[in-house]
Amino acid sequence: MNLDQNIQKYFGDIFLSQNKRIESYDYIETFISDNVTNWDTAPDTDSLTEKFSKEISTFSKEELTFLICHSGYIPEFYTHDSSQETLYSKLVEALVCEWSVRIGFTSSSLQKQKSSKEDVTIKVKDKVIVCDAKSFRLGRSQSAPNVKDTIKKADYEKWLSFYDEDERVGGFLTFPSLHLWSRSSDVFSYVSDGTTPIVLMVYEQMSYFLVKDIGFQKLIDLMDNYNTVHTETTKSPSEYFLKTITYLFNSHKSDFDLFNSFCDLIIKEKVNHTMEKVNDHLKQVHLNIIDHIDTIPVEELKKNLIESEYHRVCGQLEKQIVNIKKFRPH
Repeated sequence: MNLDQNIQKYFGDIFLSQNKRIESYDYIETFISDNVTNWDTAPDTDSLTEKFSKEISTFSKEELTFLICHSGYIPEFYTHDSSQETLYSKLVEALVCEWSVRIGFTSSSLQKQKSSKEDVTIKVKDKVIVCDAKSFRLGRSQSAPNVKDTIKKADYEKWLSFYDEDERVGGFLTFPSLHLWSRSSDVFSYVSDGTTPIVLMVYEQMSYFLVKDIGFQKLIDLMDNYNTVHTETTKSPSEYFLKTITYLFNSHKSDFDLFNSFCDLIIKEKVNHTMEKVNDHLKQVHLNIIDHIDTIPVEELKKNLIESEYHRVCGQLEKQIVNIKKFRPH
């Protein structure tokens, strides 16, 4: 089956157009740039998240499925720990919330409390799942995050403790697939030891729920039967996902494997698109610098070059002098 046939099968005719796919890759980033023009003050995250949630609630199943498939990657242009990064992560949480509603958790909501609570409360009737929705930038310094940045089991137990005991189902950790550990990680031992059911699922797997119209009960059943699905603790991502996916998509397993492989192509296209955007940006910055330098008089350029070279050669010694004056009696 070729690319176009797979796109039609899983995402519909609308995404046969590469331009439409790129529009989806940039959708959250575009929403932010369209709605926030001044970053000198922190944006109203709650109102922007509400507006975003209303927008995606109107998406067709195919549009939402495709958007979820490639989600969880923070734009490279955002400064680390910036208001942009925070807002982007919050909108990914809103996307996870919309996904949960679409599969039948109709009482799901985003948490507005800043700490000590889950990102998304996934809920239907008297059943509650606490969710931590992860996003990372493609250009992070290591291929996979540290375990401590991924999961703290005590957090899930604390989040669940806010709900009545008979409501608690378990925890849910959503994750971008390109940041998974290739061989082993303690993260998978934490989510497979059976003490508190915590399901780790990548965004492509979540999107398959929508492809096959799989309802909320399947996720609840997995958590209710977690000890029988994961009978032994494992650090292996492949072993963990094999057991989880076999349970969730047992009647569609071969089709899911095809879908998952196809999603790899979608993610690669998104990565290439991201790299093109960054390279275009770098080229433009370079041209802007050249234009600026052309306007500076030669004598001023010499002066700036001398200062720059001096600080390059002597910068560390200058810092040491400052520290001596600050911390040592003289």
